[in-house]
Amino acid sequence: MQLRPSSEDYPKYYETYVRLVPEGPIEETLRQQQKETMTFLKSISETETENAYAPGKWTIKEVVGHITDIERVMSYRLFAIARGEDKSLLGMDENVYVTSANFNQFGWERLITDLSTTRSSTLSLMTTIDDTSWVRKGAMLDVPVKPYALAYILAGHELHHLNIIKERYLK
Repeated sequence: MQLRPSSEDYPKYYETYVRLVPEGPIEETLRQQQKETMTFLKSISETETENAYAPGKWTIKEVVGHITDIERVMSYRLFAIARGEDKSLLGMDENVYVTSANFNQFGWERLITDLSTTRSSTLSLMTTIDDTSWVRKGAMLDVPVKPYALAYILAGHELHHLNIIKERYLK
């Protein structure tokens, strides 16, 4: 998909994420991001992943688990709208998901693998979507959204959190 989403193609809340995504085909951006993210995450030690940068903040393990959860949710939304879902899709509470998942109990390598596998699944899904379906209009929480905008949100969300890890956790 070559289109870059306009502000009418997704909820305003996600604008920060979409702006982070570089120019170019989104499929290639997501593939390249997967490689770069895996390399970066593998450079972080297990010990470093268990600390939060401030009281009440997530650990790096929880941040990576959150990125994976959002990838799954957004990929489902992308899938549902591309396949013609006409009902507004539900929201989620990211804090409840992170707390319920207990990401800190898992090994770092497992969390990295889970993120990579989830991205591979998203990329596989994207190969099954034709041009008409990419621009199909759907909704989440009654706000209009298009599948290709969700792909940008996925990429930007990951970039956002990786920047936080670099700036706040690994000073």
